[in-house]
Amino acid sequence: MQLRCFVRGIDIKFSLEKEIYGKKSFNASFFSRIAIIRLTDFSDPAARISLRDFDLFIETNEENPERPFGKFENASWTGKIPIRLYAVSESGELLLNKLSILFAENSVPDEIEFEGVAVMRLDGQEIRIRLYTERKNDRTYLFLNKDDILAAAEHFEDFDVSDQEAQLISNHPARALHILKITRDARRLSKREKMRNENFPDDAFKHIYWSYHLTRTFGPEFAKEITDAHETLPNNTPEQRAMDFNNNRIGRALASELYTIEELRNIVQNNPDVIRYAD
Repeated sequence: MQLRCFVRGIDIKFSLEKEIYGKKSFNASFFSRIAIIRLTDFSDPAARISLRDFDLFIETNEENPERPFGKFENASWTGKIPIRLYAVSESGELLLNKLSILFAENSVPDEIEFEGVAVMRLDGQEIRIRLYTERKNDRTYLFLNKDDILAAAEHFEDFDVSDQEAQLISNHPARALHILKITRDARRLSKREKMRNENFPDDAFKHIYWSYHLTRTFGPEFAKEITDAHETLPNNTPEQRAMDFNNNRIGRALASELYTIEELRNIVQNNPDVIRYAD
């Protein structure tokens, strides 16, 4: 036997006292047009909660305005994990921990259904990418929509993303904005150096800076996956692709040490292992 309760128009403003995104507490707002509460198993009273068409907004951290998952729109969520009515606080904390693991590590063994539009900010622009879960092999996985990633990249100048690269980003939602930001910085700084010196090997600098910071942030294996996937773009010649693979490798090797932009620039100009021009 189950009892089902429908609640319409939940509007909550609250403060979270937890260190997230480098800030210990921040304000947030939540609005759900429909909430469904199912009471199950009266011998061990528990409830399952589903939310339909909800929005969640976490205030912008002025020190770090570009971060993943600050806002969700038109989202739905169903938790198959029951909330024990005699221990609501403990059950709620357990559920939040499961969600934290799902968003940080992309998978949990528990059955959780989520779908919504994640709104991220980059260069003052809002990027909207659909975020959703899939159940595979007794685990719940979190994905970004690959086509939305490709479409978002088109809004930025000289921001090519290959199909394989977009799929890899899709499989790691929490890393998406960081990857895009590092890519943006690599392109922006290489252009700046080229404007200062027209003979500067900007493409070599772009790939070394990019690979270096991807490795510093995510480790060498994931950095190699991203950079290798990017090189599947069809517009490079074999010589250009060979140069990029070489310089990406150098960037990964350099990541064991901390270098400034100026030091990386000097390495690009003077290290004999760097390939500066495809010809």
